[in-house]
This record gives sequence, C-alpha cells and structure tokens, in this order.
Amino acid sequence: MPENYNFPFVYILAAVSLFIMISSTAPAAAYEGIETYYTRYDIKSSKNQIVTDNLLMTPAKNDFRAEKFSQIFITGVISATSEESGVSTRERIRNDSLKRILVKNGLKSVKTKDLDTVISYEGIIITPVNVIEQRYDNARNNYIYKVQIEFSPVAFPDRWETLHMKYKIKRIFSDFLDLFRE
Repeated sequence: MPENYNFPFVYILAAVSLFIMISSTAPAAAYEGIETYYTRYDIKSSKNQIVTDNLLMTPAKNDFRAEKFSQIFITGVISATSEESGVSTRERIRNDSLKRILVKNGLKSVKTKDLDTVISYEGIIITPVNVIEQRYDNARNNYIYKVQIEFSPVAFPDRWETLHMKYKIKRIFSDFLDLFRE
C-alpha cells in the first residue's frame, strides 16, 4: 500500500480509537461520586458444621478487578419482631441481601486445612443498596424484602493483569481529557 494511503487511515484509526476510549470511560465517570465497596462473605466450617460467618465491606474506589456491573434484584426473608427499630431492620436486610447476592453471583474460593474449611464469596458493589419492598408477616414473625443493587463479581485472578492494564489506559485517557475540561 502506498504511503499516501496509510496516512489518512492512521488518523481515522486514531480518532475512532479515541472515541471508543472516551465512550467507555463515560460510565466510570458517572460512578465517581458513588461509593464502591469490595465485599467478601466468609463461611467457616469445622467438621462439617458451620462455626462462623463474616461479611466484610471495604471501600474500593480504584479496584480494577470488577468484570461488569449489573443490576440485581433479590428477595429474601429475615426473622424479626415488629417492635424492632427501622434502622436495625434495614441494616439486617442489607446484610442478608449482600450475603445472598455474594453466594449466588460472587467469585467463590475454598480454603481447607485439616478439618476446617473456609468458603469465600467476593464481589464489588456500588451503593446505595435500594430496599424496594419490605413488609412484615405477622403470622411468621418475619420481614419479606426485595432489594436492588449494582453488583459485579471479582474476576478470576488470571484476568487481573488484563483488567489492570485496561484500568491504567482508561485512567490515562481520563486524566488527559481532564486537562481540557479545566
């Protein structure tokens, strides 16, 4: 191919790739004001009996290990009395819904030593956790709820290097575009 034909092709290719990168960073910019959290739910068992469980949430604004966020709706039931405070009930609903989402959609890992086993479920959420419906069932003394949340499972470790490179490239383009916005 003659050189005079390559020259416009390179400019068009650069412009198209810049447009794609800008459009792919737009969703990330929309979430900057919203908190993202790395969540992990660990279930420890010993001799086939559940000993403890633990829900961990830590801020993860710059975590690159998320694959793709999607809205997830989940329903569940927690046991409670009608006299419990609304704040306590909402917190228990939030924790129970996060545990259910992590078990159903999160990245699962298992660690075993002797007769002790720890099963971990990992994911990243974007707050807030929206409680869409919450009603008390007098006959069974429990709350039935429906929750909506933005969730992404953590990618397998073999994808972390690729996702980190994509994150760096998006960050560089975002910083470059911020120079022109100011």
